[in-house]
Amino acid sequence: MKNKSCVIKGKSGFTLVELMVTIGVLAIMAAVAIPSFSQWLPSYHLRSAAREVYSNMQLARLEAVKRNTNCVVNIDTTLNKYDISPINKDVPLSQYGSGIVFEGPTTSYVTEASVTFTSRGSASPHSFVYLTNSEKTAFYQIEIMPIGTISLTKYNGSTWE
Repeated sequence: MKNKSCVIKGKSGFTLVELMVTIGVLAIMAAVAIPSFSQWLPSYHLRSAAREVYSNMQLARLEAVKRNTNCVVNIDTTLNKYDISPINKDVPLSQYGSGIVFEGPTTSYVTEASVTFTSRGSASPHSFVYLTNSEKTAFYQIEIMPIGTISLTKYNGSTWE
């Protein structure tokens, strides 16, 4: 018996029309997705930067307790960087992209220049650190309470969440 094949000789693969239609659909999808992605990216970078500053504040507090000494977070708003001593961690905000800077929603929101965590886990002074991106799409506030509690909140344009 002859072996019957489902594929007719010379008729396998895609036609040029099918290939062009597929490429056209992909191009339309990319044209719609890229502007949305470009608007989303600065907010993503800002959230990442705020979470890392928050985490590094927690790290400074834990290191102060662990080493039984003071741990200081120095914030340089002109160079947009901060460092933690004595663990010698220096973090420029430029590494996050999207023009992340220490700035609040108005001039009344000022970032504290230095925060000291003691060996008991407390902080001095009661401080606030504010972050935004170059487009000012959102603002984040990191509050350091005197008892050592650290909180991260987002400003939605009218209230802190």
